[in-house]
Amino acid sequence: MQILSFFSGVFRKTQNLRILIVLAIFFILASSRYHGSLELSIDEDGLVQSMPQRDNMHFTHHIATYNQKDIKPWTHGDSAALRTVEGQKVVEYLTASPYQVPSAENQFKSDRLKSDHFLTLTKRFRIYRSLWKYLQGYYDSSVAERRQEEFFSAPPKEIAADVDFLQRMEQASFPWIERDHKTSYNLYNKVKNGGRGIVMCVGDHHAKYARTAVKALREVVKTKLPIEIYYTGPIDLSPENRAWFESIENVKTIDVTTLVNNELLIIQGWSAKPFAMLVSSFSEVILMDSDVYYMIDPELLFEDEGYKETGTLYFYDRTLFPGSQGPKKEWMESFLPTMSNHPAKTRWFRSKGDHEMESGVVVFNKKDHFLGLLAICKLNDLHERTQVTYEMTWGDKESFWIAMEMIQERYSFIRFGGGVIGNVGDAIPFNDVLPKDEIDRYNQGEDLVATNPINPQTGMTRHVEKPNRDRICGNMLHFDPKGQPLWWNSGVVRNKFVQNSPYLKYAAFMRDEDGNWDFGQTCLVQKNPGAIKEVDWEQRKLAFEVLKVDRAVALEYNNPQIKDILDIPKLLRADGAKGGRGNNEAI
Repeated sequence: MQILSFFSGVFRKTQNLRILIVLAIFFILASSRYHGSLELSIDEDGLVQSMPQRDNMHFTHHIATYNQKDIKPWTHGDSAALRTVEGQKVVEYLTASPYQVPSAENQFKSDRLKSDHFLTLTKRFRIYRSLWKYLQGYYDSSVAERRQEEFFSAPPKEIAADVDFLQRMEQASFPWIERDHKTSYNLYNKVKNGGRGIVMCVGDHHAKYARTAVKALREVVKTKLPIEIYYTGPIDLSPENRAWFESIENVKTIDVTTLVNNELLIIQGWSAKPFAMLVSSFSEVILMDSDVYYMIDPELLFEDEGYKETGTLYFYDRTLFPGSQGPKKEWMESFLPTMSNHPAKTRWFRSKGDHEMESGVVVFNKKDHFLGLLAICKLNDLHERTQVTYEMTWGDKESFWIAMEMIQERYSFIRFGGGVIGNVGDAIPFNDVLPKDEIDRYNQGEDLVATNPINPQTGMTRHVEKPNRDRICGNMLHFDPKGQPLWWNSGVVRNKFVQNSPYLKYAAFMRDEDGNWDFGQTCLVQKNPGAIKEVDWEQRKLAFEVLKVDRAVALEYNNPQIKDILDIPKLLRADGAKGGRGNNEAI
């Protein structure tokens, strides 16, 4: 039971125990006397993971799965325990103020979170989830009988303490929904049957990228999905930009701060993303950044086997800064008394990198994971994000899976790390610009051998005699379950922050697992010959259609201070990584 077992300790599995389990499963599987089917598999890292229901998914996805003994449903016994002295102590503990008492140690600030706040959140989330599901049937019955107001003001005696506890936990966790919704059940019922759609968060600074992304969605991959573009207040996205977006068929612009209590949240930047997902009219959401471009109609992401298995589809970031992840493993262990099988696979836990998830695209079923999304939003709440989440991680992105661990809901990652798509070699510099005659030769298809990059800040020129050809330099790339290019982000030029940086040719790609990152140049250097793959000819043609859309957007602006009007390179088969002969086999 939840209440009676609340303060009980949980023993963690040691590395030695994990090895013994792996060996035991190996010998069972190898035994000719075994004719059954285990619901476990050993993945590529030698770690045990749950076997998904769909065949072979353990070769394509990482599926977070929990020991069912660790997920405790709410019971009638818990309802009875609430009415005891011990039960009320638990209630008080879980709904107490999260803030430290002002003192000299915290500079007499009244908004400093307690050091164990995330541990308290985990305990609260897990009990909240079980109680929410326990009471959902009662609430739905009250709605059917048009007595939903009585559910809160005069609930049946046998669940009165439960309803009060639920409301107190919601007030402690999600007070920003209460302005427009009596409780989370109201919001859930509003969005659970909302259909599918795309959500973007766009301000004026990113509108020049988002215009290309939206036009590419409609004109290149030709998706019919409705699009909702969210912004954070009237000065975030200009009336001109709003009108432009709404001129595109089935696109709406919405001020997210009008749909939640922003006086509590002060939403800005990354933090807008999960809240936009929450309040969007869709029940199945593709959240995408303003500089994301697809190789397919993104509606097909809803057919991904990992999404169908878990109701989520996540993508890994690049493997950056091995060994520099700091105390992230210890941090997670400090507030997660139990975890799924997934954290053990992470680069954090294996000291292989400082980044895990890329939140440029997130596919999410709100009907299945409404409570998980509330938990994600909480990690992006004002004090949580400024004091913990964004201090320990890079913005919003890790909150999408960490919150799911806290509330014990399943999620899936396509197993490939973030790679790169662009040009073979580093002849086109990242931070510098080439003279116009060299750019012209590049656009005409010449393979640049010697270049003279110019520093745009100082005007100084340097000479590069021979580019490195053992690397791919370009945009960040993310893969489908077969290890093929699916979508990319960070723009369509070599460096979107450098004026007159040229368009890429999308001739080649490399997977994260096959190279080492030259992060400062956004290049992936192959570990072994053969790591450089040629982009499929049809995908190259599609990428060049995106370039045409981007140039059309620049011509609409007709203002190089906002967006460069660039020449599009010639699309030549010979520019492919293998001279157009192809080398992009699936794994």
